[in-house]
Amino acid sequence: MRLFVSYARVDKPFCVQVVNTLDVHETWYDQRLYAGQHWWKEILRRLDWCEGFIYLISTESLDSEYCRREFELARKLGRHIFPVLIQNGVVLPPELAELQYADFSKGITPDAVKTLLNAIYLAEHTQAESQNGHRQSPEQIIAPEEIRLPEKEPAALIGAAAAAMEKNQFDQAVYLLRQAKSNNFTSQFIDLDVLLKEAEAELARQTYLREAEREYRQIAELVKYRRTRRLGCKAFQAFSQSYPDYDPDNLASICSKTPPLLPSMLLPRKAEPAFELPMLDWCEIPAGNVLMENTPGRQQTVYIDAFHISKYPITNAQYQVFLDEKDGYADAVWWDFSPHARAWRAAHPESRASKFKGDERPREMVNWFDAMAFTRWLSARMEATITLPSEGQWVRAARGDDRRVYPWGDKFDKDRCNTLESKLKMTTMVVRYPDGVSPYGVYDMAGNVWEWCLNTKADRSTTPEITSNDERVVHGGSYLGPAQRARISFCYYLKPKVFYASIGFRIVRLDS
Repeated sequence: MRLFVSYARVDKPFCVQVVNTLDVHETWYDQRLYAGQHWWKEILRRLDWCEGFIYLISTESLDSEYCRREFELARKLGRHIFPVLIQNGVVLPPELAELQYADFSKGITPDAVKTLLNAIYLAEHTQAESQNGHRQSPEQIIAPEEIRLPEKEPAALIGAAAAAMEKNQFDQAVYLLRQAKSNNFTSQFIDLDVLLKEAEAELARQTYLREAEREYRQIAELVKYRRTRRLGCKAFQAFSQSYPDYDPDNLASICSKTPPLLPSMLLPRKAEPAFELPMLDWCEIPAGNVLMENTPGRQQTVYIDAFHISKYPITNAQYQVFLDEKDGYADAVWWDFSPHARAWRAAHPESRASKFKGDERPREMVNWFDAMAFTRWLSARMEATITLPSEGQWVRAARGDDRRVYPWGDKFDKDRCNTLESKLKMTTMVVRYPDGVSPYGVYDMAGNVWEWCLNTKADRSTTPEITSNDERVVHGGSYLGPAQRARISFCYYLKPKVFYASIGFRIVRLDS
C-alpha cells in the first residue's frame, strides 16, 4: 500500500523509525524543508498518490496547522486513516477517537507494529474488493479554496509565529516563519533570519529532548531491575554516545557501581532519600586570585576559596519546585534572615510569574530577597550550604585566572550569548550557548539575564553581610542590554526589592 505519514517535526526521528518499520510498503513523509505554495502542491500530489494516511499523534501534531489540514484532506479524499499514538497522555479528538489506533507510545514494540500492519493488511483487502477502476482527483472532491495554501498577511504570520514561540510550539513557529520568508517578507526592523534561526534552534532542542526521553525511559526500566541491569547499562553506555548530557535518573552513577550488585542500587529513583532539582549541575571552581575592577580607581586582587557554582542560572522548572512544595515559598521562615526580607515577604505572599515560559529558560521576576530565600530553602532540603555567589566568586567563575573581557575571551561574539545584538528580545534556554561557557564550563555568564550577587556597593568583601536593605550587585548583562554591559567587569547596583524580566540568579555551594 502507498502510505502518506503525517507528523510534527519535533517527532521526526521517531517518524523515520516508523517508516523504516514499514519498509514492505511504499511510504512517503514530508521532509519539511520549506513552506509555501510549491510545498503545498507537493502535499496535495502525495495525498492524491497515497492509499493510506498514517497520522503520528502527539501533542504537537494535534496542535499543528499543517498536520490537521493534511488529515482533513486525506479524510475527504477517502483515504484509509491509520492513527498511531506516539506520546503518552494525549487526548484524542472525537474524529480520531472513533478509529482504531496503534499504540506506539511505549516504543516500537512487536504488539504495536502487529496492530498497525494488521490494520493496513485489512485496508488493502477491503480496497482490492471494492476497487472499480475509477478514482476521483482532489480537484473533484476538495473545494477550490482548499487546493491552495491559505494566504496570510506577513504581519499576521509574524504575529502568529511569535505567539507560537511563547507557547513553546516551535514546530508551528518554524512553519509560519518559513511561509513568511517564501512570501518575501521584509521589515526595516525585524530580522526574519535571526527569528527563524532561533525558532529552528529551539525546535532542534525540543526534538533532541523528545527522542532522548523516549529512548531513555526504556533503558531506565532495564537498569532498575537486577536481572536486566547489565543489559540496561550496556544500552545506556551506547545511549550516552548520542545523548551525553541526558541522564535525569542518574543512571551513570548506578551503572558505575562495581559488581556484585547491592540491593540499594536496584531501587527505583523515587525511593532514594536524596533531594535533587532538575538540571542542577555543579561546576567546580578552584581556589585562586581574582581581580575586582568594576569601581574606577579601586581595583583590588582578592583571594577566593574553592567552591561550586551552578552550571546554569536557576531555571523556571527549578524555581517551580520551590513554589510547589508545601514548605517552599509558602513558608515565610526562609525570609527570616533580615527584617527587610520579612517585611517584603509579609507584603507579597504570592510569587510573581515569570514573563517567559519554558522549563529550561532562566527564572526571572525574582528579587534579591526571594533569591536568598530560595537558597535557604534549598540548603535545608539538600543538607548543604547553598547561597548566592559573592561578587568575587561570580567573577572568578566567569573569568578564571586571566583578565578576559567575556567568559570565552576578549572579543565579543553575538553567537555565544543572548544580548541586545542577538535581536531576540526574550530569554533563551540556558543550554543554548555551549560555545559561550566560562573557563570552568559555566553557561550564560554573559547575557540572557542579570544575576544577583551577595555584595553591596559598600561591602566588597568575600563574606558580605545580608541583613541590610542596601543595593545589591547584579552581573552578566541580559537580552535587553548591549555587549558592553555583558562584560565580566560591568555591574549594576539595585534595590533588593526590585524585580524585572531581565534579572535572575544562580547559586553557589560551599563545601566545608
